[in-house]
Amino acid sequence: MVGQIKRKNRLKNILLIVLIVLIGIFVTYQFYSTPSKTVREFFTYLMREQYEKAYNLIDGEYKEKRGTLEKFSKEYQDAVRSGTRTKGVKITGFKKTDKQNRVIVNVTVRALYFGDIIDTNGSYVVQKIPGKGWRIVDNVSSSKEK
Repeated sequence: MVGQIKRKNRLKNILLIVLIVLIGIFVTYQFYSTPSKTVREFFTYLMREQYEKAYNLIDGEYKEKRGTLEKFSKEYQDAVRSGTRTKGVKITGFKKTDKQNRVIVNVTVRALYFGDIIDTNGSYVVQKIPGKGWRIVDNVSSSKEK
């Protein structure tokens, strides 16, 4: 009888430990930044028309190319007004580059374009920047990978 109670308590303790570990993994994933999450968040913010949040996920020369927040926002607002809307994003892969803390994230973006749903493929260089985390620093969809 005492042995049976000890086994039940041991089983409860094991289940409790497993539950705590799973919750820890989930919470860590929610708050842990990755290159893929950064690209996914970028497009999610664009879908929600939260342009400032999307703009804050780009950096470096790419941010310079895209211009000010006002210019960046206006480009996407104009696209929405003309009937183009991002409907979804799927991360299709990633690979390391020659530079440390840089990866290329491949995506497929689903968009409503003049009444048709289209999928377009893209590739973005994402870099871990001290004090900022992962940021999109280049779009290499139509150029050679760096």
